[in-house]
Amino acid sequence: MRGKTHCAIGVLSVIQASLFFKIPISIFNLILSAFFSILPDLDESNSIVSDFFLKKNVSKFILKATIYLINIAIFFISLKINDNFYISSVVTFIAIIIIEAKLTHTLLRKIFLSLIFVFLAICLYLINVKIYFSIFCLMLATFPWLKHRSFSHSIFATVLIYFLLKQIELIYNISNLAFFGTISYASHLFLGDLFTKSGIPLLYPISNKKFSLGFFRVGSGFNNILEMLFVLLLVSLIIFTIIKM
Repeated sequence: MRGKTHCAIGVLSVIQASLFFKIPISIFNLILSAFFSILPDLDESNSIVSDFFLKKNVSKFILKATIYLINIAIFFISLKINDNFYISSVVTFIAIIIIEAKLTHTLLRKIFLSLIFVFLAICLYLINVKIYFSIFCLMLATFPWLKHRSFSHSIFATVLIYFLLKQIELIYNISNLAFFGTISYASHLFLGDLFTKSGIPLLYPISNKKFSLGFFRVGSGFNNILEMLFVLLLVSLIIFTIIKM
């Protein structure tokens, strides 16, 4: 499913859960649910949540700047070693070809996305924030390196998310943080990607088998209509629940 559909489903799921269990909901909870509903796709470098932390145009600029700086460094190092302008130019030209082939935009985005979360984890630790925040950030730092729809789309990731959020909730007395965060995260799996034809590996890493109830095929016009109908179904369910209350 598309990121915006996951986001809508996550928010609607949290609203429905708050009505069903009679738990008060706030704007903070809705923002939280929107974030956690797209969080599993952090394992995809071109996803909405990845772009939230690092814009594509920024990472493309960083890529160009990095390549230029490396090539300049290679040129001057080569010039210092052999003291020949022409040989250094040839060496630099060959280096440009190799570096541009190996250092891709996707690879660089993964590196910088991971570094953002590692840096955040270190900062939180240094200012004496409870360790669970740092652990949570370090877990997110691994997501960009995961194969798409692997651990982040499993039951075990959902349980781990609940555990970390619950510890943070207890420490800082944030009402229903784990409840709403986990429901929105789980909505990505059980009300989203589980219904795609490719499915998700719910038992990863124990098993790579993908489970699917699928009829959604991401990218097609017909699929976009199905996604809209699915969202409208959830809206109708919420309205029905409110009427019955």
